[in-house]
Amino acid sequence: MSGAQAQQAAPAAGGMRRIPFPLESYQHPSKPLSSKHLLNWMAEEQPSDARTQAALVPAPGLWLPDQFNGAFGTGPIHAMNLDMPGVGYFVSGNHAYGYSGTIWDMGPVGVASPAGGVNPDLIMAATIAVSPSAVVICVPPNAFTAAHAVGSTANQIGGDFPGANSVTYLGQYFIFSQEGYGESFFVSKIDDPTAFDALDFASLEAGSNIMLRAITHGGELWLAGRSGFEIWYESGDADFPFRRRQTGGVIEYGVATPKSIAQIDGSVFWLDKDGIVFRSVGYTPKRISTHGIEAIIASYGISASLKAQGMAYMQAGHSFYVLTIENDRTLVYDCNTQFWHERSSQADGVGPWRGNCTGSVENLVYVGDKTAGNVYLADPAVTTDAGVPVLHQATLPPIWAGTRRAFCSRLEVEMEVGTARSTSSMTLEWSDDGGINWNGGPRAIPAAAFGQTRTRMVATRLGSFRQRVFRLSSLDATTLYAIDADISGGSS
Repeated sequence: MSGAQAQQAAPAAGGMRRIPFPLESYQHPSKPLSSKHLLNWMAEEQPSDARTQAALVPAPGLWLPDQFNGAFGTGPIHAMNLDMPGVGYFVSGNHAYGYSGTIWDMGPVGVASPAGGVNPDLIMAATIAVSPSAVVICVPPNAFTAAHAVGSTANQIGGDFPGANSVTYLGQYFIFSQEGYGESFFVSKIDDPTAFDALDFASLEAGSNIMLRAITHGGELWLAGRSGFEIWYESGDADFPFRRRQTGGVIEYGVATPKSIAQIDGSVFWLDKDGIVFRSVGYTPKRISTHGIEAIIASYGISASLKAQGMAYMQAGHSFYVLTIENDRTLVYDCNTQFWHERSSQADGVGPWRGNCTGSVENLVYVGDKTAGNVYLADPAVTTDAGVPVLHQATLPPIWAGTRRAFCSRLEVEMEVGTARSTSSMTLEWSDDGGINWNGGPRAIPAAAFGQTRTRMVATRLGSFRQRVFRLSSLDATTLYAIDADISGGSS
């Protein structure tokens, strides 16, 4: 979907004309250049014969199933794994939990504790790997295992276990990145996460690197480090069962924090140590962050201590990579439109989205709470986050009259009205200095009562300007189609 095409101005009858419509968040450090912002709204492409080529639809809401209410302890939900049929696994607070229709406490697994001298912001809170027979939960530097079965209990792996930062599963092996953030990783014996051999260790080969996390992607082993990725495959060799790919085996864009890594849409996504968001296309990194998104990330300071939590899920034809920076602001990339929007679970729009981790089973998307022991279901039909009516806000691209003054006598919001999702008023504000100050409004655009589906949402007498940015806000999860305005030119 082309933003330029979808935002192209089009004249309309009665002196009204279509004004540019925001399809993405792009807040440039110089706000008059662009202060576009989408909060809890996202672009969705429409058929060519629809009322508009692209609409703004509400981001999915979150609701708490009764059976999950209070069932996962105090939280937060650090990790979940729903990959293997039969049982799903969660880490909440310092305990592991299993879920298979009912929920049970698998026992304590402690809290992540880095090796001496290691920055605690670099460690994974927890990772979970599952085989057909066993589950392993790594809470650095320890790991715990249980049978992949209903009612199982997690027991700490002891003996010769050397300590680990993360765990994944591939080709009948549990694979661990070694504690201490060196260059080594090790594998278990086949189908036995409690048994290790002194020879079952290997090191990164492509120069100096600090290994942060091991993941399985596309049937291969991806080893993420501060200096980049190495990609290994299962070779079946007797001395060590994995080898690095000779072609495409190195991606030289390092990882800022292992928590930023997520997988969706056939790609690995991560925040680079320079504050750029990448996705893999095969074995090639592709930059997906814009200058506007990178400016937001940079505002928190690009350093090894930057906290960035990444997660991903697919729902209703959208594949989302969700990145929360410093537990303060949540940026969301939609793989389908290739546009960014933002999310917040607060009624005033300030603060992050509640999600801390995600998992999917049979078209149901589970979302773990970053502050409590709640596991929600994400649902496009839900208009709140955990019962909180969230703020939906769209800051439009700037409009201007060249060097002349213009007058806006009327603005009309084309949107869904008179339904259960759109019965409160829309708030209109405007800025005549490019979004630096919002001195116009707030003006309430009267709502349509339920059933009044032919009502127009209109504001009049909006004054004159040389440049203007409009902002629309609502607590309703309505769908926006377009913005039309009657704008006439005046004298210089």
